[in-house]
Amino acid sequence: MVDAPENEEASRSSRPPARSKSGLWRWGKNLLTIVFLALVGWLLISHAREVDWSEVKQALDSYTWVHIAAGVLLALSTYIAYSGYDVLARYMIGHRIPVPTTMTIAYICCAFTLNLGALIGSLGFRYRLYSQYGVSKGNIARIVGILITTNWLGYIALAGVVFVSGAVVVPNSWEIGALGLRILGGVFLALVVSYLLLSLFSPKRTLEIRGQTITLPSIKIAGFQLVLSCSHWALMAAVIYSFLYTEIGYFPLLGVLLISAIAGIIAHVPGALGVLEAVFIALLGSEINPAVLVAALIAYRVVFYLLPLVIAGAAYLVIEMVPRKSEPAEA
Repeated sequence: MVDAPENEEASRSSRPPARSKSGLWRWGKNLLTIVFLALVGWLLISHAREVDWSEVKQALDSYTWVHIAAGVLLALSTYIAYSGYDVLARYMIGHRIPVPTTMTIAYICCAFTLNLGALIGSLGFRYRLYSQYGVSKGNIARIVGILITTNWLGYIALAGVVFVSGAVVVPNSWEIGALGLRILGGVFLALVVSYLLLSLFSPKRTLEIRGQTITLPSIKIAGFQLVLSCSHWALMAAVIYSFLYTEIGYFPLLGVLLISAIAGIIAHVPGALGVLEAVFIALLGSEINPAVLVAALIAYRVVFYLLPLVIAGAAYLVIEMVPRKSEPAEA
């Protein structure tokens, strides 16, 4: 709703306090981020001193081509599952970009998001690539919204199951504790069930939340969102598991990965660089030889982050160089 011109002065007079509160919030948020990063740095340094780097090299040398091939194939499967988000958005939006091209765009954006952050990968590259194929800015924004919803729907579903099950054992020094983690898992599962019930029964298909319009999908689409996203996160954990399957069970490792994802968001570090390692060492360092754990995380970063980034960079150059038809992608 837009204010009338005669009310502009009144609305302006109320803005400074809002900006002041917003500025105070940003200052506090930045301070907490700095403290969190300092804690992560301290964890990394303290644990790095305990790691025998010659053992790390030995662990890396012990990986056979079977280990590497399994990791690469699982990483590829993860990207394919993620590309399904964009294919689903294609169906919901109705643009006419071919499915293989849509999946290629998704792959490029995913690789750049993981390595450089969502602002560059998910937003910047998507706007660049989709707009080149004739998709409007409004529909690109809708696509990004669908992707965010899909991604976090699967995350909270898996996290809910893993946290409630007690598969992740948190250190005694963590304030949340085992009970708190189970309660958080229960809240996550309640959110997923609520989303599915709203998609199935709500007569009102659009919701207004803090000025943002959210369109509820059909239960069929919501089901696809859940399956795709759960597959993406589960396969991501499987990549690390392929290098650690003799050391730990899959579900505890999945839980640690899900916790590290939240920590990476808090830290605002592209690729959760250092954050992921700190969380894994903090939660699994007492169960797994730190040298073996560090080696597995290095291998994970190579096959899941760096190798896909090289391929995505080449694919992006090809898309930029190949001339496209002038036909719009929208009806």
